[in-house]
Amino acid sequence: MNSTIGRKTPWQSLLAGLLCLGLTSIVGAQERPKVGLALGGGGARGVAHIGVLAALEKLGIPVDYIAGTSMGAVVGGLYASGMSPQEIEASFRDADWRYLLSNSSPRQSEPFRSKQRDFDLDQNVELAVSRRGEVQLPQGLVAGRKLLVNLRELTLPVHGIQDFSRLPIPFRAIATNIETGEMVVLDHGSLAEAMRASMAVPGAFSPYEIDGQLLVDGGLTSNLPIETVKAMGADIVIAVDVAPVLLKAGQLDSVVSVTNQMLDIMIGQNRLAELQRLTSRDVHIRLEMPGASSADFVSSPRNIADGFAGTMSRADALRALAVRPERFQRYLAAQRRARPGRAQISFVEVEGASGPRRQDLKEPLPFQPGEPLEFSELENQLRQFEGMRDFEVADFRVVEREGEYGLRLETRPQSRGPNFLSFGADFAFATPGQADANVLLGWRMTQLNSLGGEWESILRIGDLTDVFSEWYQPLEPSRSFFLAPSIRYSSELIDALDANEDRRRFRLQSLEGQVDAGLRLGRFAEVRVGYAHGLSDIGDTLNLPRAISGTTERGLLRASATFDTLDRVTFPRHGWFARLEAEVSDGSLGGEDNYSRVQGEIYKPITWGPNTLVPRAVVGLRTSGGTLPYYDRFALGGFLNLSGYTRAELYDQNKAVAELIYYRELGKLPQVLGGGIFGGASLEAGNVWANASEIDLRDSIIAGSLFLGADTLIGSLSLGVGASGDGQTAVYLQLGPVLGRGRTDR
Repeated sequence: MNSTIGRKTPWQSLLAGLLCLGLTSIVGAQERPKVGLALGGGGARGVAHIGVLAALEKLGIPVDYIAGTSMGAVVGGLYASGMSPQEIEASFRDADWRYLLSNSSPRQSEPFRSKQRDFDLDQNVELAVSRRGEVQLPQGLVAGRKLLVNLRELTLPVHGIQDFSRLPIPFRAIATNIETGEMVVLDHGSLAEAMRASMAVPGAFSPYEIDGQLLVDGGLTSNLPIETVKAMGADIVIAVDVAPVLLKAGQLDSVVSVTNQMLDIMIGQNRLAELQRLTSRDVHIRLEMPGASSADFVSSPRNIADGFAGTMSRADALRALAVRPERFQRYLAAQRRARPGRAQISFVEVEGASGPRRQDLKEPLPFQPGEPLEFSELENQLRQFEGMRDFEVADFRVVEREGEYGLRLETRPQSRGPNFLSFGADFAFATPGQADANVLLGWRMTQLNSLGGEWESILRIGDLTDVFSEWYQPLEPSRSFFLAPSIRYSSELIDALDANEDRRRFRLQSLEGQVDAGLRLGRFAEVRVGYAHGLSDIGDTLNLPRAISGTTERGLLRASATFDTLDRVTFPRHGWFARLEAEVSDGSLGGEDNYSRVQGEIYKPITWGPNTLVPRAVVGLRTSGGTLPYYDRFALGGFLNLSGYTRAELYDQNKAVAELIYYRELGKLPQVLGGGIFGGASLEAGNVWANASEIDLRDSIIAGSLFLGADTLIGSLSLGVGASGDGQTAVYLQLGPVLGRGRTDR
C-alpha cells in the first residue's frame, strides 16, 4: 500500500522552498550584528575620527550606536546629529580655531573704549577684581563659550531632540564629575552642551554644569568608552584609539612635557581597562599619528587623512560588517539631516519673572550655522534694553516664531569684575645705543553708576614716565554723549635734531588737567572737545637758549576725532585707522604762549591672501603763532616712523611722513604663545621743518626697513633694520604697537 504521509507534491516542495527563503531573508535581516562605534579622546588628535567615519562609509558599514569622549564626543555627536563626514570635515577646516579657543571677541565688535585700550596696553594681560577686592581667577584658560555657540549652530537640525537615543544615530557622551571623580554618561538634554562638557580638559577649558553636576573631560574616567557603547546594545564594537604615544626619556626635557606625560599615563590606565572588554569579534583601530599634537587644533584637519588611512588598513577585518549598497544607501538617507541656510536673527527672548520677554533687535544679526555669531555684538545691542546693562549672555538657543528666527537667551550677572587690573611692558631698542624700557599698569573701575561711569588709570614707569587717569561718564541711557575729566603727568628726555640739524637735548615734564565733552559714534568712532590747563617744565638743557628753560603755564582748547575699524592692532589685515587732533593755546585761555597746531594719522591695510600692504601718512603742522614752544613740538624717527633714525631723533614745528608698509604672514606661533609670524619691508619718505611754508617734498628723507615680527602672547614683537638716504642706520628690537597712538603717547 502506497502512503502519501511524509511525501511532498511538487507544489508543496515549491511552497516550502519559498517559505524557507523568506524566513532566511527575515532572519538574516534581523541577525545583522549591531555595530557600535567608540571614539576615544585625544584633544586635537581626535579630529582623525572624521577620517574614520569617511572610511566606514566607503566600506559600506552602517553604525548603529556611537559613544564618544572629548573630541570623540564632538565628532561622534555631529555625525549622530545627521552631518556627513564631508560636512564635518568642512566645518573643521573652515573653523577659526584661534578664535573658537579664545576668550576675546573680534576687535571690530568691541566697544570703542576697548579698542583705544589696545593701543595703551598692547599685552592686554588682565585680571578681574570684585567690588570686595577679590581677584577672580578663571576656572580654565578658555571659557569655551564660543565653542559651545559653534556646536549649537552645527546641531540646529536636532536642537529639539532631548533624548539622545532618538537622534539619527543613538549617542552617548562621556564626562567626569569633578566633584566626585565619577564617570557621567550624558544621554539626554542639549547635544551641544554634552559635547562641550565632554571635552572640558581641566585647566584648559572651564568646567561645564549639567543637571547640577560640574563636569570636565570624560577622558579622566573613560577615554575609550567601549563599555558604554556595549551597554547601548552593540554586538560588535569598533574602538578608535587616538591617545598620544608616551614619550621616551630623552623627550621629557621640560616641565610641560613631564606634566603632559603624567596626564597621558593617568588617562591611559582607564583606556587599557576599557580595551580589556574587547572580544575577538570587535575591531580595535589604533591611530598613532607620530608628530600629531593634542593641543594643535589649528593644524588638526591634517589628522583626518591619518584617520582614513588607519581605518582602511583594517579593511579586511571590517568588511564583514558591510551591507549591500542599496541597504547602505537607505541607512545614509535615514542618517542625514539637512543643514539650515542663512537667516536673520530679528529678536531675542529673555527670561523674566513673568515668563519670556521679547525684544526686537535694532539691527538684525546675520546668522549662518557654522559661522561665528558674536556674543559681543549681541550684548552691545542688548545694552540698549532696560535692565540688561549689568548682565551678560551665558548661552542661547535659536528659536523660530511665526517665520522669524530669534534667540532664547540665558543671561547672568556680569561674571567678571566690575574692576580690572591690567599689566605689561614695552621696550624699544635701537642702535646706536638708545633703549627705552617701561612697565605698564592699568586699573579700571566700571559700573560705578546707573549710566555706566568708569574710572581708568594707566601708569607707565621707566624711561618714559607717564601717569594718566580719567573719569568717563556717559550722560544718557544710550551712552553716546559723555563727559571725561582727566589728569596726566609725563616725563621724557628729548635728544633730537631740529630742521637745521642742531642737536637739542632737554628733559620735558608736564602736568595737565583736562575736561572733555564727547560723542561716541557706535563702536567705530569718537569725537571730543575739551579744555586743558597745566604746567610744562624744560630742564637739563643742552644747546637751548636759557630763556627757554623753566616752567610755563598752559591753557588750551583741544579737539580730536578718532575712527578705528582695524581687525587688530598688531599687523592689521583689515579696517581703517584715522585720528585728527587740533590745539589752540591763548592767553585768554590761561596759557603763556599763543599758537595753534594740528596733527593726524591715517592708514588702511589692503590684504590679499597672506600679503598685506599698508599705505600710511602722518602729519603735524603749526597753523598759527610765531613759533611752537619746545614743549609742544612734533617728533619724528624710529621704526616705521622714518626708519634709520632712533625714536624721536628729529624734532621741530612741522613734520610729515608717508610710507608703504608690506608684510606677509609666514606662519603661526603655537596657540599658547600667540598668533602670526610676519616678514616685511617698508618704504618711507618724510622730514621735519621749522616753518610750514618751507615744506618741500624734495627735502624729504627717503628711508626703508626690513623686519620680522610676531603677534605674541606678550604683545607685538618686532626685529628690524632700517636705513635712510642721508646715511642713518639702526637695528630695532621693539615690544609694543608700531602703528597708531595710545593715550599716553606723544
